[in-house]
Amino acid sequence: MKREPKDSWSLYIAECADGSYYTGIAKDVEKRIETHNSGKGSKYTATHAPVKLVFQEPQADYSAALRREYQIKRLPKHRKVRFAAGEVLPRPRKKSKMSFQVKKRRKKSRLKRVRK
Repeated sequence: MKREPKDSWSLYIAECADGSYYTGIAKDVEKRIETHNSGKGSKYTATHAPVKLVFQEPQADYSAALRREYQIKRLPKHRKVRFAAGEVLPRPRKKSKMSFQVKKRRKKSRLKRVRK
């Protein structure tokens, strides 16, 4: 894997001891993997350690890294495996919203209110 400058954000995928995949973002991915393996990285990896880095992708900035992480986390495991193996996945648009940011429209009531 290609080493990126430590001042830029990267998306990473780590494989846990049980075969599950963990996706995250970090400026220094190698240090983050060490933190995961020490049991202090995240609650998930603390119980599924040790982890090994299987994929790393540089990102333009923090915002782009968050959007890409959200996109990858939503994929089922078999798609994450193919993505880590080299399958091309288009990057999210800069203005794309995450599902929790989208306001749901409320349906208008069909019954009209009667004024008194």
